[in-house]
Amino acid sequence: MNMVRKIFATIFAILFVITAVVALFVFNFDRRAFTAETYQKAFAKEDFYNQLPAALAEAMISSGTDQSGFPIVMRGMSTEAWEAFYRALLPPETLKVMGDDLLNSTFAYLNLQTDSAQLNLVPLKISLTSDTGVEAVFALLATQPDCTLAQLGQMAFGLMSEQEMLLCNPPAEIAPLVAPVVQAQLQAATIAIPDQITIASASADGTNDPRQRLKIARLFMRLSPILPLTFLLALTIFAVRSLKSWLSWWGVSLFITGSIAFVMSLIGAPVFGAILERILVLRMPAYLPTILLDYASDFASVMVQTLLSPVLWQGLIIAFVGFLMAIASYFFKQKTT
Repeated sequence: MNMVRKIFATIFAILFVITAVVALFVFNFDRRAFTAETYQKAFAKEDFYNQLPAALAEAMISSGTDQSGFPIVMRGMSTEAWEAFYRALLPPETLKVMGDDLLNSTFAYLNLQTDSAQLNLVPLKISLTSDTGVEAVFALLATQPDCTLAQLGQMAFGLMSEQEMLLCNPPAEIAPLVAPVVQAQLQAATIAIPDQITIASASADGTNDPRQRLKIARLFMRLSPILPLTFLLALTIFAVRSLKSWLSWWGVSLFITGSIAFVMSLIGAPVFGAILERILVLRMPAYLPTILLDYASDFASVMVQTLLSPVLWQGLIIAFVGFLMAIASYFFKQKTT
């Protein structure tokens, strides 16, 4: 009978270790991977906000935005030109505000608090209507080759006829003539630009909302500690007959669980990062805005750091507690013999 109890206790101990390690990872993932604050801290550290102008430039070109309301000198610009313009127009503090708003809106959408994720363009419009907007246009032109006589003629004709102009760097002498036209057109452009654009949204009737599947998955993540606790209870029922046996069985099980979690979180970053990046690319397009999916590797890196840091310390604590219990069991045995 004792042999049968020990066999069952060993089986439940093994199941506890396996499920407890998994629960540590998925429970922490749910707690940390779906809050905007996690990414705001990580992106500030990794300089993600500095990548926002490139994302905005890609969105401007890929979305096929009607540029007829833009200043003449800005029509038909390339992705690289748009990125340079946004960098000149938006200082780092403004980029951070826009990035934080985007993250807050995205995770409010993922957490079913809102029905859409939106990019706030108010800071962009404010910069456009200020002197910074005109300076950004001229900074953009300054990156181009100097205008030839033919291009100057085409520029003068373009200003009068409101047609597209070839981008070139005009002489400083004609800048005062171009500046009022640019400023007036920037003012007009801000009227056409909405205060915010929707980058992800649920269907109007609420059917086929992929976030519902995500909600169910997160529910299982939150409940994941129940399974290892059940196995630990079964282990206790079959194995524990005294204080010494409780210290021994629990101590060894906790020590192995904590040690595995600690080692996996310490050396598993490349593996977890590759897995998460693949999940983001293949599974998350239904959830995340395209503007963020362009940085799947960055998201995977942030998620791995977010996940592994608490698991490493929790695993270390669990292993330490288990070690103390096992040592206490050994000395308890010595004392009673």
